[in-house]
Amino acid sequence: MNRMDSMPRLTRRELIRLGGGLRIAGYGLAPLVMPRNVRAQGRVTPRGSAKAVIFLNLQGGPSQMDMFDVKAGKWAPENRDVRKTPFGYEFPYGLLPKVAGQLGEMAVVRSAQAWETVHSRGQYYLQTGHAVSAARVQESPSMGAVVAYEFLSRRRATDFLPPFVSMNYEPSTMYGPLQGEGCLASDCSPLVLDLKNRNLPFVVAEKDKARFARRWELLNRMDTSRHALDDASPVGMRQFESFGRAVHKMMMNPAISSVLELKDEERKTYGGTAFGDACLIARNMVAADAGARFLLVTQPGWDHHGTIYGKNGQGGLYKTCADLDPAFAALVADLKRMKLLDSTLVVCMGEFGRTPGELTPLAGREHYADTMFAVFAGAGVKGGRVYGATDAEAAHITDFGWSANRPVYTEDVCATIYSALGIDWTKRITNTPSGRDFQYVDPAAGTKIIQFREMAELFT
Repeated sequence: MNRMDSMPRLTRRELIRLGGGLRIAGYGLAPLVMPRNVRAQGRVTPRGSAKAVIFLNLQGGPSQMDMFDVKAGKWAPENRDVRKTPFGYEFPYGLLPKVAGQLGEMAVVRSAQAWETVHSRGQYYLQTGHAVSAARVQESPSMGAVVAYEFLSRRRATDFLPPFVSMNYEPSTMYGPLQGEGCLASDCSPLVLDLKNRNLPFVVAEKDKARFARRWELLNRMDTSRHALDDASPVGMRQFESFGRAVHKMMMNPAISSVLELKDEERKTYGGTAFGDACLIARNMVAADAGARFLLVTQPGWDHHGTIYGKNGQGGLYKTCADLDPAFAALVADLKRMKLLDSTLVVCMGEFGRTPGELTPLAGREHYADTMFAVFAGAGVKGGRVYGATDAEAAHITDFGWSANRPVYTEDVCATIYSALGIDWTKRITNTPSGRDFQYVDPAAGTKIIQFREMAELFT
């Protein structure tokens, strides 16, 4: 296969669209203003061990008792091949054989708990680390946007990738929209990529570069309003100009083609799926060291209300695990091989778990908040360990496994991510549109007040 054939290219229609309008998916115009008053409230020392975070979002709620907190039962299929790992705990080698080979780099948390059991609210929580508030849902930024905001002042002249990138998120009434910048500047919004159709219209073919340059120059000459923008200009116009410059810089950088290139042999290693392709591009973006700081990679399909074990070993959990296994394992292995794992935090989890015990009449499992798992790797995380424990059915936490002596919540995961990136998670933005402070990690969450914190035990 010719090397250029593996690169995403602009069609003529896309070339005209991008050259004439730069309406890039994910760069929506928000009406809110950039907060300028950010204060730290606590006395914490962020860890600062990571340059970037790759968050694997298992959309739909994965089954904890079949995966990283595997349990036995008469409901369990025999081909899960549950065996004891070299690290002393049982693992389903039949479902996740390649991941099993990387457990030495992974820390498994079995004492995680969710606040929500509705997909849209759970995904909102997972993306923002905050409870859903109808009055503030439009102004609360996602975790990726907060990371982008923190890194804006540290961007280098050589950075050409956006700080926040989201791949393969499936917005719907059930799961809700992808959460964006909220009350932060549009520079913090996610660049949205869809790998299902390998649709990456950001590489201008060599033969089209001159034509694209002419169109870009013509656009700037015709749109004279862009030349007189200042702080008093309408927010939307300033945002549009900012988007144009940012995307043009990305498209014109010669390295963008290698970042978005999907080589056949590497695609095969990562599974040859949309999820595998997204993990591969996330790896490339981290390796490029060009400004990408928070990469949200979503794998849909984990909502197994019926036929969770498929039919004749096909479908259901077998399908989702077969897609997750090579991609997750290859991502961790490649980051280690490329000497990037020590500076990249990888997190893998869903919005909640599944009901324990016997299967439903539909041979599936419902939504469940009391137990779920979270997996961490890289950025100083000590692998080969398990934190927390549950009972024989993965129904109740029996050992929290960390010094807080309570479940690990999404807010603790957020604090851990912020800390790894060197961000003070006690900060708050004090001049939001609603007038209410936005706290990076809000202690008023779920049904009680909790002093959330990073899970320091992962690193010690």
